[in-house]
Amino acid sequence: MVASFVGRPGPRIAGPQPASSLEITAEGLWLVQALCGVETLPAVLVCRPFVSECGLPESHPGYAVLEEAGVLLDGRAVHPQVKLWVETLGNPDVVLACLIHRGGEHLRVAIARRGEMTIVAARHGENVTVESLGSGMTIAGLVQRVLPLCGPVMEPARFDAVTVPTADLLTSLAQVLRGEHSPMVALGRLGMDADQHRIVTLAADHPIMELSMAVVTHGSNHQMQVSKTAATVTDTSAGRLISGPVRSESGSWWTLIAPGTTAAITSALNAVMATVGLADWSATPRTGR
Repeated sequence: MVASFVGRPGPRIAGPQPASSLEITAEGLWLVQALCGVETLPAVLVCRPFVSECGLPESHPGYAVLEEAGVLLDGRAVHPQVKLWVETLGNPDVVLACLIHRGGEHLRVAIARRGEMTIVAARHGENVTVESLGSGMTIAGLVQRVLPLCGPVMEPARFDAVTVPTADLLTSLAQVLRGEHSPMVALGRLGMDADQHRIVTLAADHPIMELSMAVVTHGSNHQMQVSKTAATVTDTSAGRLISGPVRSESGSWWTLIAPGTTAAITSALNAVMATVGLADWSATPRTGR
């Protein structure tokens, strides 16, 4: 009797089946966005906005596709989990915006948090994948989530970390690219040794992969604040490096260039988040939306 009870199938779940992720075209996502009443998604995804004044389209080939996929329930009602994901993307507290370039391929990633919920949306061409990262996400967890999207694991480049004035670094790189000075001369003026300017030149001239990470916050009255700088991970033939912001006591900006270890990348992202007043991923700089 006990065995038959244990082996008995569980009760059927009433209502929509749980969704683990949403794989959809950009046009299909726009339709879901419209059905949720969400006007815009994170800018990094480059999705067209829904103009609410124009109303929902009376007919659209996507309706049947979404219904067959289980995204739409009972007519035009959006699956509750999908609706929560899209609403979080459309009205977040904070967004980590990532651009990944590898060869001729481009991947756009938005990781959005509202309250305790974190949602990730990744766009490659016209295809978009949306899924939940749950609650309790940390900055280190975000880095661990993003790095695998960059391609094969790359060893950190071998050189001593260096911090240089950001404006001077940009000027020196521009001089090298224009052929006005050799890397040794232009970067040597910044105090870089041979290994450092070799790595920096490789990153500027022949990157295998580039990942840029910026942060956007949405505070009271929907005011938006964009991080004053970004953290950039670059893969080269000599390994991976990270460049991130450093603010001096005088208020001037410097750039830290270091071997691309996971710890260094996490530290650089922390520095970017600090420029918009965030000490960690769960913090909200402004209240009263």
